[in-house]
Order: sequence, then structure tokens, then C-alpha cells
Amino acid sequence: MTAADGHSRLLYWAGVALGPIAWGINLQGVYVLAHFSCEQIRISGAIMSAALAIVALAGTVISARAVRRGAGAEWADARGGGPRTFMAWLGVGSGVLFALVIANQFAASLMISPCLR
Repeated sequence: MTAADGHSRLLYWAGVALGPIAWGINLQGVYVLAHFSCEQIRISGAIMSAALAIVALAGTVISARAVRRGAGAEWADARGGGPRTFMAWLGVGSGVLFALVIANQFAASLMISPCLR
């Protein structure tokens, strides 16, 4: 396995990894910032949620580009290339799903007061 081959395999996993990581950071960040948001109004949670939704969507775009770039390689690869394409499509779906989850949490944090404990 060459370095370029290892790098291209990471592209297939980008959406699978970046979406859940961004969601986990967003979830914990919203809980941490809730205490401070109650004392004074801050938009740092909104900025964080928007940035992490963009990170999740970036993983989706990277996985989608890996699918498009590797479509012709399926026929040239002796092993088929099916598992890599499957993981890339799973990354596309996972990235979109987690971006939507982050957007829903962002909407909930805008509508519900953090002081309601």
C-alpha cells in the first residue's frame, strides 16, 4: 500500500468520521455554553453550531468527490472497489444526516431558553 493509496482511502471515510465527530463536539459544546448563555446572551453557540454543520457537510462533499473520482477505478481494480464505494456513499448519507441533526439542535437552542432548568 502506497502513501497515495492510503490517502485516497481516507477520503472515502471522511463523511463517516467527520459527521459524528462534529455532532459530538456540538452536543457537548451546547451543554457547556448553556450555563453561560443563561447569565448573558451570547451567540457563540450559534456560531459553533453553524461551523460544525459546515464541517459535517464538508465530510459529505469529500466522500461524494471520492465516489465520483473512484467510479472508473471500480472496473480497473481487480478486487472490485465495491466496499470503498459503499463506504463513500455511507459517508455521504452520514454527513448529511449529522448536518441535519446539528441544524435541529441549533434550532432548538434558538427557541428554548437555556435558563429553563
